[in-house]
Amino acid sequence: MKSHLLFAFSVLLVPAAFSQDRDTVYVYQDEGVSEESLKQTVSTFKRLLKKYNVKTINAKIVKEGLWTKNAVLFVMPGGADLPYVKKLNGKGNKVIKKYVTNGGSFLGICAGSYYGSSYVEFDKNGPLEVLGKRELGFFRGRAIGPILAPYDYKTQSGSRAATIHTTLPNVTKTTVFYNGGGFFQNAEQYPNTNIVGFYDNGLPAIILIHYGKGKVLLSGVHFEYDPSLMNSKDQHTQKIIESLRQGHTLREVLFEDLMKLVIGK
Repeated sequence: MKSHLLFAFSVLLVPAAFSQDRDTVYVYQDEGVSEESLKQTVSTFKRLLKKYNVKTINAKIVKEGLWTKNAVLFVMPGGADLPYVKKLNGKGNKVIKKYVTNGGSFLGICAGSYYGSSYVEFDKNGPLEVLGKRELGFFRGRAIGPILAPYDYKTQSGSRAATIHTTLPNVTKTTVFYNGGGFFQNAEQYPNTNIVGFYDNGLPAIILIHYGKGKVLLSGVHFEYDPSLMNSKDQHTQKIIESLRQGHTLREVLFEDLMKLVIGK
């Protein structure tokens, strides 16, 4: 981890020139996106990045490409990766890759982080198995999961309060929401790829990639989740909400530091 520390300090000091005249965070909202993840993502960005507009965007508008003119960040939230493939393969992914190559910023969270990798290995040999290459390929390796607990599309049984260790100067460790995310296999071996956060077992949980002139942040954990917006009556989430509340302040520091990395603000 120590080898990544100087990187974290240096990047935090250098704002992204591309974002200076851009004012909108676009959050993908289409088939496959979890309603809860969408709610959490939009709410947190609006609350913690007040200087930017936060808008949702569907696959049709992504393919048209006009959004790239004022986008400071494109966000792929949690949900299910295969519908993203269905809607965006081909033209949609081409637009996103060109945007990032030319200096844009991409954030993929949970399903969005699988989607931003070159290969997805989800629940291998299990009932929910998803294996396959992905067109974006921002991370050249494999995103493999779930890593902390079996996933269930219909319930929150796979939810956990995950401890994350980071290389960032303002927060070395905190607790964030986890449900179905993966790790980035051998991330330290790929060029232009830096590990920003680790699971307790030392596997990469959050990575930053320099791609062309742009930046890509991929996270297997939900650092955007606010426990106050979670369902305290759900039998699964009610067990972890208190742990998430205790880590809430540091989680928000983590969010802000990660935004500095990917958009320089």
